[in-house]
Amino acid sequence: MQLKEGDQIIPFEVEDIFGNPINTADYKGEKLMIAFFRYAECLFCNLRIHRLMEHNLEFGEKGLKIIAIFQSPVEDIRNNLGGANPLFTVISDPKRELYKHYGIQYSVIGILKAYVHWITAFQAFSKGHYMKRGAGSNKIIPADFLVNPDQTIHTAFYGKDISEHLPIKRIQAFLEN
Repeated sequence: MQLKEGDQIIPFEVEDIFGNPINTADYKGEKLMIAFFRYAECLFCNLRIHRLMEHNLEFGEKGLKIIAIFQSPVEDIRNNLGGANPLFTVISDPKRELYKHYGIQYSVIGILKAYVHWITAFQAFSKGHYMKRGAGSNKIIPADFLVNPDQTIHTAFYGKDISEHLPIKRIQAFLEN
């Protein structure tokens, strides 16, 4: 079942890729983005991480905390994102338990649709990101959730293909409220 605007987030307690405890209750009173990705080797996911990092200072100054969730094992995430050094929380969920709780979809058509976006693929290639087959399902479609300080969902964005995430401008608009 997909979440929608006004729903409470599904709380979770996990460890990040460095073994630090992460509890969504600790984010109460703050604006939060929970972003679901495919796997650490995905060129579209790496491009999205790159774009989030480009805006990290701006987002941080406006009080946004980010939790990025990958289905990849910790080692794969560290190998693929390690050089990028994201300044936000990254979680490994190889059993895809959080994916199930948040209603993340799977789609073969979503894989095919993404390759129509050759400009996005070219942008990823130009930043040094290439498609490699990672651990887990390659059919996962990304999703992003913007969360209000009271832990209700402000925006629930379920992508239509493997390259689609919530536009940066919508994140910026959320931070202006």
